[in-house]
Amino acid sequence: MTTTDSHAVTTVAFAEAVLARSHDVPVLVDFWAAWCGPCRALGPILDRLAAEYAGAFVLAKVDTEAEPKLATEYQIRSIPAVRLFRDGREIGAFVGALPEGQVRAFLTQHGIAAGPPLTLTGSTPEARLAEVRAAIAGGGGSPAVSLLLGELLVETGALDEAHRVLEALPAPQYGDARAVRARAHVALARRAAAATAGGDGETAGALQAVLAGDAARGIDTLLSLVRAQRDTADHSARDALLEVLAGLDDPDLVRDARRRMAAAMF
Repeated sequence: MTTTDSHAVTTVAFAEAVLARSHDVPVLVDFWAAWCGPCRALGPILDRLAAEYAGAFVLAKVDTEAEPKLATEYQIRSIPAVRLFRDGREIGAFVGALPEGQVRAFLTQHGIAAGPPLTLTGSTPEARLAEVRAAIAGGGGSPAVSLLLGELLVETGALDEAHRVLEALPAPQYGDARAVRARAHVALARRAAAATAGGDGETAGALQAVLAGDAARGIDTLLSLVRAQRDTADHSARDALLEVLAGLDDPDLVRDARRRMAAAMF
């Protein structure tokens, strides 16, 4: 490989080099073979774009002859086949030796812009937010930067602006797991404020615990409220718990909470 943004991946390394790495940066996987003429045409285009985009995505190459298990697992029936991964899951794909313009359009469709990623140096959320605002004002805006702006607005408590920014994200970023969690945080903070204003101290306390990082304690309290509301027309605790679960990045905790919620409701 000619750049650090492009590398060969084996079956053993795939989970770490592609799935885990995609939580930090999008990973574009090129399934190819040496005997495939279209693969030899597409490969240099992908290499060139990986260098040009300077870290906006990582290019991983899987030789389907050397790694048949990966080709079978991802149902590769025709090559070249390109798959795009973000947050540990496949979010886009194309087959065949597309011309460079169409590959660029594919990257743009999924929110990947050319140029180096924005590097923040501020030691506080407020300082990092100022850096992002300055980058946008200087013409460095992109869907990815808008998502980062939304996250920092949430972190600094500017919930109304965060809501506007997050709701305005284009489809690829709107469905990004980070955006989902950020929107859930805004919803929880608003629900906690409404509960406080309405005198519902238990719900407010549970939500504040979740927002403060103690999700397990908040979930326990909300489950108690779900049980208490089971035979009533009030389902506010259930709704609050569902919002909590939508924003958590802990599959085991979410799975256990959903199981306990079902038991509490029926």
